Amino acid sequence: MKFYETKIDCQKNGVHQITDWVRQCIADSGVKSGIAVISAPHTTSGISLTPYMLHDYDLQDVQIQLDVIVPQRVDYTHQFDTPADAAGHTKSAMMGTNTTLIVEDGKPVLGHSQGIFFYEFDGPRLQKCYLSVYSD
Repeated sequence: MKFYETKIDCQKNGVHQITDWVRQCIADSGVKSGIAVISAPHTTSGISLTPYMLHDYDLQDVQIQLDVIVPQRVDYTHQFDTPADAAGHTKSAMMGTNTTLIVEDGKPVLGHSQGIFFYEFDGPRLQKCYLSVYSD
């Protein structure tokens, strides 16, 4: 197993493309065939495979729709921080904080328009993202 960590300077409700980082780490690992596990170890973050476009329309759509489904409000039972933090916990739980990719020929197996994105549902804050690459 090879383990990698990166830090992401997240703005409020930020979306960060991590596809290139994941590809580079897998290449550096030397693993030709196996799996890669990506983890966002935070309660207001998420990992998603989303269209990897030249424009950020799809990313904005995801954030907008999550805001519609889980708006910031003051009646959450979790009120230790802010309404954005409470909503961020729910969005993180809905999106998920981990994903697993197949590694083949030393590359992540992705669809032709898929990219890997790190979402922050509160912020701003410095977050970590982990990647473990396993050989079969």
